[in-house]
Amino acid sequence: MGSIDLRASDLAAGILPVGAELVSLRHDRIGEFIWQAQSDAWRRSAPVLFPVVSHYPRGLVLLGDRPMDLPPHGFAPSSAFEVLEVTDHSCRLRLGSSPDTLAAFPYRFELSVDFTLDAEGLTQVLRVRNPDAEIELPYMLGAHPGFNWPLPAAGPREAHRLHFADAEADRTQPLGAAPVPAYRFDGRVVVPSDIDFSTAHGLPDIASRSVRFGTAATHVTLDFEGFEQFALWSRGVAPFLCLEPWSDMPIAITEPKEFATLSGVSRLPPGASRTCTLRFTPGGEQLRQGPQ
Repeated sequence: MGSIDLRASDLAAGILPVGAELVSLRHDRIGEFIWQAQSDAWRRSAPVLFPVVSHYPRGLVLLGDRPMDLPPHGFAPSSAFEVLEVTDHSCRLRLGSSPDTLAAFPYRFELSVDFTLDAEGLTQVLRVRNPDAEIELPYMLGAHPGFNWPLPAAGPREAHRLHFADAEADRTQPLGAAPVPAYRFDGRVVVPSDIDFSTAHGLPDIASRSVRFGTAATHVTLDFEGFEQFALWSRGVAPFLCLEPWSDMPIAITEPKEFATLSGVSRLPPGASRTCTLRFTPGGEQLRQGPQ
């Protein structure tokens, strides 16, 4: 199945059922905001991450009596979600546990992803539910939207800034094994072109629930609720930047541990659910000027 196409006023969005992935958010006059996976630097656009975020060293995380063998970011990015509903401006998708998922991850789950487009922006709602009557569901959930960098009509890449709504720690936490220095900033404004993106950079226990990326000419605001962690990622100097709200931050482990006992893992009691929300709002002088 091809992409699900949504329309509201001057905005259009495209969603792929595989991965419940946002692959386009385009303003008719300004252009495309989402990375189009057009090079080998990264062949994705904005996958949903579940039931793990990032990855753990192979063989050190256990599911029962066997090592966990899941791809980085889990199986959701490559899974075909069921399309439950489509309208001109919204869609609802769902992924549920199956014999295939249970063979790799022995917990029942339901993961639904809703998209709603209006004249001002796009809302994405993610819901995890534990349908089991007896067993707790351990999981991690993340969003991974990649934005064109530079954004359309925004000016040069080096002029782009990230503005956090609240004061954050004054340095990032490099998340990979490479010896990359932390990026230091004033806690509010990040210059992404100054970051060494040999690895992802985390902002653990983020205070903000909103971040704006771009320039005065064109920017996009990403609002997020229900996520407590945040990461920034690109690949070297590739022309995209990922802004990633996560439920949990992967922790360093050096000896075998059960996945359900890790401190960097969320847990849902039997029958419980959790909802997280993203909101993408394009803005800037280019949009305010209206048709020329």
